[in-house]
Amino acid sequence: MPLHPILFIDAYDSFSNSIIALLEAELPVSVTSIKIDDSRFVLNDEAFFAYLHGFDAVVAGPGPGHPSNAQDIGLIAKLWTLPDELLLPVLGICLGFQSLCLAFGATVERLKEPRHGIMSMVTHRGKDIFVDTGKVVATQYHSLHVMIEADGKVPSFWESSEQCPELVPLAWDLMNVSNGPILMAVRHFEKPLWGVQYHPESICTNEQGQKLIGKWWEQVEMWRACHSKRPAQALNLTTANVNGSESLIDGEKANCQVAWRRLESARPIDVAGLVDALRGNNAGVEPLLLESGSRDGKQVNPETGRFSIIGLPDSTSEQIRYFTSTSVLEISSNGDIQSSKSANIDEAFSTLDAIVRENKASGGPEHIPFWGGPIGYVSYEAGLETIDVRPRGAHADRPDVWFVFTERSIVIDHKEQSVYVQSLRCTDSPWLDNTESTLQEHLNTKEDTPLPPITTDHPLTILHAPQKSTYCAKVRTCQSHLRAGSSYELCLTDQTALSTSSSSSAWSLYTRLRTRNPAPFAAYLHFQAPTTGPSLSVVSSSPERFLSWSRTGECQFRPIKGTVKKVPGMTRKKAEEILASPKERAENLMIVDLIRHDLSGVDGVTAVHVPKLMSVEEYTSVYQLVSVIEGTLSPPPGGPNSTSGISVLAASLPPGSMTGAPKKRSCELLQEIEEGKPRGLYAGVIGYLDVGGGGDFSVVIRTAYRWGVGRDDRARGEDEEEEEEEGGDDGVWKVGAGGAVTVLSEVEGEWEEMCGKRESVLSALTGGWLV
Repeated sequence: MPLHPILFIDAYDSFSNSIIALLEAELPVSVTSIKIDDSRFVLNDEAFFAYLHGFDAVVAGPGPGHPSNAQDIGLIAKLWTLPDELLLPVLGICLGFQSLCLAFGATVERLKEPRHGIMSMVTHRGKDIFVDTGKVVATQYHSLHVMIEADGKVPSFWESSEQCPELVPLAWDLMNVSNGPILMAVRHFEKPLWGVQYHPESICTNEQGQKLIGKWWEQVEMWRACHSKRPAQALNLTTANVNGSESLIDGEKANCQVAWRRLESARPIDVAGLVDALRGNNAGVEPLLLESGSRDGKQVNPETGRFSIIGLPDSTSEQIRYFTSTSVLEISSNGDIQSSKSANIDEAFSTLDAIVRENKASGGPEHIPFWGGPIGYVSYEAGLETIDVRPRGAHADRPDVWFVFTERSIVIDHKEQSVYVQSLRCTDSPWLDNTESTLQEHLNTKEDTPLPPITTDHPLTILHAPQKSTYCAKVRTCQSHLRAGSSYELCLTDQTALSTSSSSSAWSLYTRLRTRNPAPFAAYLHFQAPTTGPSLSVVSSSPERFLSWSRTGECQFRPIKGTVKKVPGMTRKKAEEILASPKERAENLMIVDLIRHDLSGVDGVTAVHVPKLMSVEEYTSVYQLVSVIEGTLSPPPGGPNSTSGISVLAASLPPGSMTGAPKKRSCELLQEIEEGKPRGLYAGVIGYLDVGGGGDFSVVIRTAYRWGVGRDDRARGEDEEEEEEEGGDDGVWKVGAGGAVTVLSEVEGEWEEMCGKRESVLSALTGGWLV
């Protein structure tokens, strides 16, 4: 059956791809998407009208801003003034709906109470695009509303008003007392133009609300049967290969066999003890640890916390580094830079993908998710570059992407209480034998690694911390943008800077953090630049998975949005009641819908679904609201022309739980509100790329990190405070924290939430000893 071409005009919204996916799932159509500011058409009506002639219908999408602002609406405004001979059916959604109504006499005003991530019942009469439709419960994302009478009084809900005689109301939200009636849908009385205020693609819009898409198409076909002077199009449209797989190695055959050994333990495995045992045998290069934390001998989250990974790079290991401030991509090995060239973030990801494919391996333990490969991070600023937001304030000598290729590794399977020693090197039996012996000796001991003592001799000193008055003012600024329609949710953050004495190593701080604040995505990283340049130490107790994908192509996001601090008297039942509030659920819903958009926009991803929506999970210091979004890479990683998990990673940054929605506009606003200060590693991602085809990344929260000045972390001098006083921040620990601001947020509550998240790290690192 031939597919009908539909044009989707994208107003830079973070739900557009989900709308496109819904259109293609429900209708016999193929969708082409262009931006509202497409340079081919913005100043050339003739070219735009000629382009429209190749489509059977148009959908004008949602987006931030006001429909009267030409920059916010762009090409959408041209749809309402098409000459009669060029008329074609149009459906406007949210901003597109408001633009339609504005073009035919309505006014658009601010709501008294914005409706961001709010679900409500929509009243309709079962006519037109609501024919044969039952009870509609729909998600709204808007702070503006359409008024078809200037005084807001509607003499008849179902008839055209005197002010807007050409618009026929089709649906209303009559459930909100403060706002009064809110127009939800219209059609033009004569032209094939329809509009809907709510979001039919949202995960929380019910099936009856989504039926609108199919009913609209029925109207389109009826109109075309009577009015179209040209045959319906049946084009097989092609799109560009966004994965760039043609330039990468297909990896049909494995280039390496994994050599491995398995050790068993009669008791839960002390991961920190294993790392301690390995640190002395790794030629002075720190192990890289991605740990699934445990409490009382049990994993914090058995669903995600089965494995811990210890990467064992050495001085010859390949490093991949990318710098956003200078657009330079470096690859080094054997301690020297092998190549350095001008590049962009897309090339950085393509390089990582190519390296993984070139080193494709087989023969490792099937159920072990990591056989070897790059371990590292992508900063928040690198994520900004992926969405065409220019990063500010990044340091020229600090990589925004830094991965170390790990040929040797240890993986702990906490479920079966076993340890896997692995190597990708062709002749590495001596190392395997020696490491097996070292680990077996440790496993035979009966004592876990003792917790490093906390003394008052060398406390951490706060050098800079957010001030309550300033932070609260920023919350209010966020809310003013939300009420203006510029964003639905803004994830405001700030950072605390601390110094510590030379006696407090990064590893000792990590062991303290992991014990007091165990988390399913904990990490200890120490990176040393190949030649000159800063070193980096990271200690993390992140509870949040950003993205994982398996060797068979199943990918998963697990965003956390909605937090309740554990305080005296707080029970799980009370936390669940708090997290069931409209404010907390709206926070989570907006990010779920955003991630569905990100995932749906990747070429080759299918079957996007939400198996877990807004579930409460308990951690050491907080209760949090968690959702799970999944999809399938088709074909799976590793084969010829396969869909790479790295392409999903690149398309989904920065993490939506750290930005808000729509993502691009929200990030631009946050840069202004946060005064252009770089977030750095905070709000970025940490994880691994497996040479077997998988990958797993956490969101960098509940984390402290420190840049060095090219010296090894364990040999740091005592000049940290002096450097900070001189205006630098080498040697200074940074701890970021924040929260999602919505129109339902309480200013004081946002301050307390930020402080609670920060304290979960600070108290673990310091034991309360701050000066």
